[in-house]
Order: sequence, then structure tokens, then C-alpha cells
Amino acid sequence: MEQTKHLDPYAEIAFREHPGNKDEVREIPPIAYEKTYFAPGSQAAREVSAASYETLVTVFQHELKLLRMKYRPFMRNLASAPDLVRHRQQFTEFQFRYQKAEDANFSRVLEGLGEWDQVSVPDFRGPSGENGKWTGFYRSEFTYDQAQAGKRVYLVFKGVDYKATVYLNRKCIGSHEGFFAPFEFDVTDVLQERNTLVVEVHNDYPMMGVGGTKLDGDKMYAATGPGWDDPYSGWNHCPPGAGIYNAVYLEQRPELFVHDVFVRPNIDENNVEVWIDAYNTTNRLMENFELQLEIIPKNFTGEGIGPIPFQVAYAGPGMNYFRYKVDFPSYRLWEPDTPFLYIARIVIKDGTDCVDSRDRTFGMRKFHMDEQETPKGTLYLNNRPIVLRGANEMGHLQQCVMQNNYEQLIDDILIAKAAHMNFYRITQRPVQEEIYDYLDMLGMMHQCDLPTFGFIRRSQFVEGVRQAAEMERLIRSHPSSIMVSLINEPSRTEKRRKGHRHLHRNELEAFFVAARQAIFLENPDRVVKNADGDYNPPTREGLPDFHCYTMWYTNNGIPLGKLHKGFLPSIREGWKAGCGEYGTEGLDNIGLMTNRYPKEWLPEDEEEQWMPNRIKGSQTYAMHGDWYAEQYTLSTWIKASQEHQCLATKLMTDAWRRRTDLVVSTAIHLLIDAWPAGWMKALVGADRIPKPAYFTYKQCLEPVRVHLRSDRWKAYAGESLEMEAWLLNDTAKEWSHCRVIATLRDDKKDYGSYEISSRISAVSSRYAGTIRFSVPQVPDRQTLHLDACLLDENGAVLNEERFTFEAFARLTPMQTQQGKMVYLDSESELLCSLLELDGKPYDPAGTGEESIIVSSREQFVRHRASILEKVKLGTTAMFIMGRPFSSSDNPGWDIEGTEVKTAKLKDMYSLAVQTEDERLQWMKDNDFSYFYHLKNDRIDSIANCYLQGEGIEPIVFTYQMQGDANGKRKLPVVAAKTVGQGRIYFICLPLIGRVGYNPTLDRLFISLLHKEGTRT
Repeated sequence: MEQTKHLDPYAEIAFREHPGNKDEVREIPPIAYEKTYFAPGSQAAREVSAASYETLVTVFQHELKLLRMKYRPFMRNLASAPDLVRHRQQFTEFQFRYQKAEDANFSRVLEGLGEWDQVSVPDFRGPSGENGKWTGFYRSEFTYDQAQAGKRVYLVFKGVDYKATVYLNRKCIGSHEGFFAPFEFDVTDVLQERNTLVVEVHNDYPMMGVGGTKLDGDKMYAATGPGWDDPYSGWNHCPPGAGIYNAVYLEQRPELFVHDVFVRPNIDENNVEVWIDAYNTTNRLMENFELQLEIIPKNFTGEGIGPIPFQVAYAGPGMNYFRYKVDFPSYRLWEPDTPFLYIARIVIKDGTDCVDSRDRTFGMRKFHMDEQETPKGTLYLNNRPIVLRGANEMGHLQQCVMQNNYEQLIDDILIAKAAHMNFYRITQRPVQEEIYDYLDMLGMMHQCDLPTFGFIRRSQFVEGVRQAAEMERLIRSHPSSIMVSLINEPSRTEKRRKGHRHLHRNELEAFFVAARQAIFLENPDRVVKNADGDYNPPTREGLPDFHCYTMWYTNNGIPLGKLHKGFLPSIREGWKAGCGEYGTEGLDNIGLMTNRYPKEWLPEDEEEQWMPNRIKGSQTYAMHGDWYAEQYTLSTWIKASQEHQCLATKLMTDAWRRRTDLVVSTAIHLLIDAWPAGWMKALVGADRIPKPAYFTYKQCLEPVRVHLRSDRWKAYAGESLEMEAWLLNDTAKEWSHCRVIATLRDDKKDYGSYEISSRISAVSSRYAGTIRFSVPQVPDRQTLHLDACLLDENGAVLNEERFTFEAFARLTPMQTQQGKMVYLDSESELLCSLLELDGKPYDPAGTGEESIIVSSREQFVRHRASILEKVKLGTTAMFIMGRPFSSSDNPGWDIEGTEVKTAKLKDMYSLAVQTEDERLQWMKDNDFSYFYHLKNDRIDSIANCYLQGEGIEPIVFTYQMQGDANGKRKLPVVAAKTVGQGRIYFICLPLIGRVGYNPTLDRLFISLLHKEGTRT
């Protein structure tokens, strides 16, 4: 429905924020091609049968086991241990409490007075108070032996969310802002034998704002985090918690130590450039020492380099940056299927003594984006074009690290690989470095996002640039790290009335420039995407990206019918683009609900009426009405939601794959849920049991596919139908000669076979030809299949696909119990003609045995008295009401003192039907969905208004957003009203181009116009 005020903030963004029409942004039409028809074939395609869900789960578990075996060797470390290892002392236990009024006397905190909870690090916790702005204290008492002579001791934090101020032995030793970057302090001169460490943690409102309020703050945080185990505050939508969520330790280092190592591989010139950051902790020059570089194969046996010595004249106090380029003529590439890794080992030597040593894992790979050829934006891995196919990640990998569950972390990455994914979008935040380590070892590319969403506070411009550099330093050495983005779903400050607090778009573009330069200083090779899901395009640099939830947040990005036809959302002129998010919610499986959900969220028994608004944070209750009918039990809600998730996954993924010419990166939202009922758009639940849509996604991402597309999903026997065949290839391999064979069949008989020869280009989507056939004369409502098979030049099967549609017999007068129809205007006459009804002009003096059809309000007003008199005596009347919204020039139709009128509705693609009506019991759940529109030659909307009037009974309807535990209010597009002994049907459907071409729509009219209904 058109109302949005009761939506959650994420749905509100999707409905309200749409790209503006700008000269540099254009909607993309379908690919133009010359139609080529399949020839009759002598060879039948083999039957393509669907495996049961239970079988698919069994196969999934077996494939996961095989992938574990395949990639286990790549997780080895075959390199020798370094000669020198730094001594560390870990902190795992702390006291914690939220700040209280009495803590204004800060000595209470330092001395540990008052009540404290015992916690273990990592610790991440939710809001204290309504909106989540809080301060808390972590406190630890520990002993420390004196550091070795010539050593410094550093206190290292791998990640504290959000602002941390650190006190050691009552002295403030420093602070840090930002939740993802490691930071450290030299505490050598503060340490004692017995010590007290206090970390003050401050959590702020995020810059994007707190949902349901106007509060926003300075916290650089988007909408994803690890969450915490609270079904009401921690499972859903990842609210901005805080805490010491990563490791804390003391580490001894020499006075001159290796702070960081970064290796820039150059596969074009067969060399590596090694950046060594060395830190001098003293106030004097460190002179005449040696940096020694050795490159060692890590997870395989092979050749390396060195050791190579580099003499250094001196290092000044503080950080020193050394760079060395060395030839590397013989190496193994890092590839997703074979992720070979190396170690760059840096040793500082003073004469023959080893002063310090640091290892950095890296891979020999190149990832770049072409910005020369038009359209710009082609992506390359190791100089071969690549399309990124993946999913968003929102917390489940982080939870694996925090729980020290690395076997689950491995599985979570392999679950993606099992679905033919090649990258993760680590959504809206950098994460713990261990995650990147495993992505490296398992050959899974990833995109890393700066944690901003919608807006950036003007006061945080410089801080944002600083954090962009921190992000790059965190990920730059990992071969799996291929791309970064700088903001998620930027929105218009003018529209949202936030310009007094946030950067306007021209200022945001200035931020992009500054952040890009900061990233360039840390890594000149990084591919940067300014915005992921740009709701205020275009950006001036880099790959455009859109988010598209058209099958959940209806018409978001682009109407469904246009997307399915081959259109794309608006993209900047001269560029390719990515789709960083798309998807739809599917409820968790019943086992996960029963085992993990709070009892009050669930029904007491299976047959109890139940609505999903009992699940905290679920969008299903608010959004389902645009796509499928309201259900009434837990099991039927799960089934309906998961079926729609499957359909949306297939239609949208296939649409992106058909447009490989322009769409170079796609990520479904999302793959695995971190928590029960967390982000139920996930294809795999928190229990790691796939939903059916996971297998749909896997099939859609088959690297080489034959794909069938049609806008007709229901047709009449005898009609001529056309089915497009596409060849989709995400690999770098080409097939110069291949064949597609297709067979039309039902479960008992083959009706014809067709074939065409074609070729498959590398990394491409290509129209192969059109299959034209006559729908056979089969029993009414017969399911038919078109099975297609892709064969290589040797006849081997590369891929198969089945397209299923429904064939209807045209009803004869005997089948419809047809009586006479009368019409009052030309539109009603046309309707009779399209439905093959025997109609004649209306005669006020007629007997009243005919059903009456009227489309003109003027004609209705003119003959109102006689029409209503006939209805009272038992006649059926159908009023087809005109314009899509009520206005002064669109008054209602007065029926016995009741005014029936129309009100505006957004374009709908699916409607529910009151099948309990005796005339409509032949209808199935999806019979009023995805109608074909002849003029536009595509699936199109089937309603854009609804009916208002006292006492009308909904027959075909959608739902109002608001509702109660007993269900939503129905908004009818077809409604009935009993008047005397007769019945009036009100229709506000767009009929032109639809009636006559959609069998279930035709049968609705026939059923309603005949008193005894339709026999099937």
C-alpha cells in the first residue's frame, strides 16, 4: 500500500529514496537483438526434474564435506617458524559496569568501588537506555614482570567499539575513535609489578540516526554489527552496540621494530614491491642496520626468494617507511580455486643479531577496473574479465571469531562457495582480521565497506577520511580484498531535512575525493566504489552501484515487469554498474523457531491462528501483502514466505545475469543469518540449514547456463507462444560450437523438440534464439514444461533448465453456463468481445435476465434507476470503475445511498482472492499474479487503485499496511455488494491489454457474470 509511516527505517528508505532524474543518469533499455528462431529438432532434451528439498539438503551437506577436503591443504602453514617471536600477555577477563551518576568521582572507577559484573573479552553489548547512547567501564587488575632490557611494552587493542579512553595505573595513556581499527600505546614507563587497567568505552548515536527517532550522532557506524544474544534488542537489524569485542594484550618489542608489512604484487612485470614500516621508539637515530626480506611459500611447496639483505643508513624517531622492489620471476597466482599464499618475512638485523621479525601473508594476484574503454567499469582478476557474484554478510563471520569457532567460520565461507559465489560483500563495516585470513586461504574475494549509511556528519569529515585510511591499512595485504566502498545508500539531505547536520551531496563528493586520496596513500592499487546502493546519483568517480528490492519493497529501483523484460535501473552514462543488494524475506524454518525463539513469539499449537508480527523485527507481516496472500498458521506462513523468496531470488538473479554486458557485480542480501530472526532475507538460517531459496540461488549462479525467459506464465491451448533462450557464462572459457535443444512436454507426452546452434563467449550473456510453438490442446489447467539442454561440441551436457507454465482451455458456452450479456458503452462491448461473451446493447425495458456490464459512469447515472431495479430482482451487474484515484472530476458511484469510489494504490503485481466465494473456488493462490500486458509485451502491474465504500465485500484485494493480530484490512480491487436479490461487482482493474491474454483474469469475469459460476 502507499502508506509508509508505519514501516521500519530500512523499508522507509527503500520506499522513499529513489534516484532522481538527472542528465547523467539514464534508465537502461533491454538488449537489442535480431530475433532468431529455433528449428524443429529430432533430438529430445532429457527431462529436467526438480529434486526434493530433503535431497538438496543431503547433497549440500555432502558438497560441503568435499569442499572442506579440497581447501584444507590451502589452510596449511608450511613455512618455517621465525627465529624470533614477540612475547605476549593476553587479557581475557574484565570487570564491567555502565556509568552511574556517582562515577562523576572517577576515582571510584579507577579503584574498583561499587558493583561490577565479571565479563570475558571479546565482549559486545547492547544499549543501556532507550536509544543506545551510553558509557561503560572495563577494569582489570594484573601483574607484569619487568620487560627485558632494551625492550618496550605495548598495550594492543585489536578493536574497541566505539570511543575508547585508556587508563593504566591511574594515568590516561591515550584514546581512540572508531570500532574496527587496531590501536596501541607504549606503556613501558607506566607499567608496575601490580597494575590496574581501565578502559572507558563511549557509545554514541550513529550518524544515520536511531530508527523511529530524529536522534543522530557522531558514531561512524552503518547498520550491521556482530549483534548480541538478546532476541529483543540484539538479534534484529544489528543496532549499534559497543564493547571490547576483539583481543587485548601486552606485547614486548625491541626499540626498533617492524610495525607493518605490505606487499604489492605486480604480475605484469613479475615483481613485488615490499613496504616496510619500521618504528623507532627512541629519541635518537638508529643507524647502520639491515632489513632482510625473504619470500616463502606458505600453503604449498615451491620456490621463494631470498633472504635478500637491504642496508639501511638510519631510521629516525617514530615511523619510518621503507620500500623495496624485487624481481619474482617464478610464482603461483592466487586464484579463487587455487588460493596459493606466500609469506613475506622481514627481519631487522644488527650485525649478526636478529632484533625483530615480522611475517605478512600475501598472494600474487591483480584486481583492477578498466576506466578507459566505454562503457567503463569492467572488472579484471589476474587480467581476465570477471563478474562478481556473491552475497552480503552481516555478523555471522564476526560471531565465529568472537566465539573462537573457526570450523564454523570455514564452513560459512564454503557455504558461499557451494552456491557458486566468488565474493562476499562484508556489509557496511570492516571486521576482525582473522576473517580476512580465512577468506585468503579459501579463495573468497570480498568487498570491504566504510561504516557509513545514508549520511555523514559535517563535523566528522576529517574523522571519516582518517578511518578510510585505517580501513585500507587493515585489509590491504589480503589478496581476498578486492574493493572498498565509502558509504551505503547515500540519501538526499534536502529531502530528509538533514542538511543542518550532514554533508550535502556536493560536499559528500568532496569527502569521496579526500577518502580516495587517503586510501591511495596506503594502497595505490585499490579499486574504490564511492557508494553502494546510491539513492542520490551520480557519483563523479568510480563504479556506480544500485540496490534493488523490487520484489520486496515494491517497485524499488525498477518495476518488476521492466526488470524481467531486460531493463535496468538508472545508471550513469558511459558506465557499467553493480547491484550491491537485492532480496526478500523468508521466515526461519520451524525447527529453528521452536528451539531458539522466545515462547511468546510462537503459537501454542500448530493450528492456532498466528501472525508473523509477533517476531521482533520481521518485515514479513508488513510487506507480504504485495506478493502473497495472508496466511493463518505458523507452517503456512513459513511455506508462503519461503516460496516467494525462491521466486524473487530466481527472477532477480536471472535478470542480472542476462545483463552481464552492464552489471558486473551482484550480491544478494544476504547469505547467512547471524542470529535467529535476525535478517530473515538470509538464504541460510542461523542454524546453517539452507532455506529453499539457497538452492534456487545456487542454480541461478551455475557458471555456465542455458536460461529460458518468457512473459507468459499462463496461456490458452492453441495460442502461439515464444520463449527466449539465453546463454549465460560467468567463466573465462569460450565455446565456439554448442547446441541448445528444447522439448515441450507434460508428465506423459512430448509435443515437440527444437534446436539451435550457437556459441558462448567468455564472461557474457547472450541471446541464443527464440523457441516458437503452439500450445497443445491439453486438458484444462494442464502443467506444461519446456526443457532445455545446453550441449558442447561433443554432445556433453553443460547445463539444463526447465520452464513451467500452465495451459488453459477456452471455456465454451456450455462450460460457462453462459447467458446473455448487455453493455452500456464501448468499453463494456469490447470486454464482451475479448471474453467471447454474447453481448448486446442495454435495453432499459429488457427482461432483466441478462447480466449488465457498464464502464461509463455517465451511462450508469443515466440508467441508474433501471439498472438497480433489475439488480434488486436478481440481475448481476458489473461496474468497471475508471480513474485510479478519487478527485473532484472522479466522483463515486452512488448505490442505494452508499458511495463507492476509487483511491490511489501503488502499482501491484500480485493480488489475493477470496476463494471461499462459491463462484471462485476454482482459483489457486497465485492466479492473480504477474499478468501479461499485450501492449507493453511484458509482465505488468495488475492494479493501481482500490475501492472504498461501506458494505462492499472484498473479492480480489491487497492489504493495508496496518493490521492487528487477527489480520490486516483488505483493500479491494474487485468487490461485491448484494442489492435485493441481485449482486453488483465493482472492478477497478486496468483491463486494456490484459483481458483476453490472462486466462485467470478472463475466468474471474466469466465466473462473476454467471450466477452458477464456472465449471472447471
